Amino acid sequence: MKYIEMTINTSKDKKDIIEGILFDYGIYTTEEISSDIVDELDQDEKDWDFIDYPLLNSKEGVFALRVYPENMEDANNLKAELNEKNLGQCLLEEKDDEDWANNWKKYYKPLEIGEKLAIVPEWEAYDNDKRIVIKINPGMAFGTGTHESTYMCLELLERYVKKDDEIFDIGCGSGILAIAGIKLGAKRALAVDIDDKCIDASHENADLNNLEDKMEIKKGNLLDVVKGRADLIVSNIIAEIIVDEIKNLKNHMDKGGIFITSGIIKERRQMVIDALKENGFEIIDELEKNNWVAIVGRLNV
Repeated sequence: MKYIEMTINTSKDKKDIIEGILFDYGIYTTEEISSDIVDELDQDEKDWDFIDYPLLNSKEGVFALRVYPENMEDANNLKAELNEKNLGQCLLEEKDDEDWANNWKKYYKPLEIGEKLAIVPEWEAYDNDKRIVIKINPGMAFGTGTHESTYMCLELLERYVKKDDEIFDIGCGSGILAIAGIKLGAKRALAVDIDDKCIDASHENADLNNLEDKMEIKKGNLLDVVKGRADLIVSNIIAEIIVDEIKNLKNHMDKGGIFITSGIIKERRQMVIDALKENGFEIIDELEKNNWVAIVGRLNV
């Protein structure tokens, strides 16, 4: 099976900008190549299975991102955009690997998050009855728990989901946040995404967790296809889209409703906070991890 591998030689300070551009091309997973990657991961040694060990021997000062575009047209357009914006030099290679469909799985291992949750790839064994297990097939959709923004959303869901809540997951990706909400006690969850791959992945992951009867999955643009009201809305998308949608939130929640949002790089933090306050939200919680921010607002009007 042929696939496209792109290596972006860049610098660490440009990582967040590049990841934002990658999202526009539907690329949600990156491999980071850096000699100091272990220090940056902020994980215990037991979690080092996420690292491809040859990368630990990278030359000092090397920093690159490796991604896998779906087709050569997207790859060439992405390369041109990154070059035009002076964000890095790109190496494109078409490779042939009969086992490509399974090779990527070595990067995903069970991941414990917060006090209660464990994200477990469907092919991995996991034995800890003290944790709430969420089975995931990552596929091509964003949302495995390993990205900082997803990780923080899961931590915050653990803090704020109440028994029998109604939850909306806007820009649901793999459906992981909606699934977590239900497993943490919510009565039902509505998951929305505009991407067909995300809709398929959400259905598959809901089925893996035996939650198809409690989880409604809709294709559409954010809140455009949503009716009704939620006790809690979670949205893990980029800051600019979040800001544009905040004004619509009060149409879908009552006073006291909780909004959890991430996908925000630190430089966009104040922009999101200002928009929340302007629309009647009180900031009640906030997390930061590796230059990514997650914010919790409570509607007070």
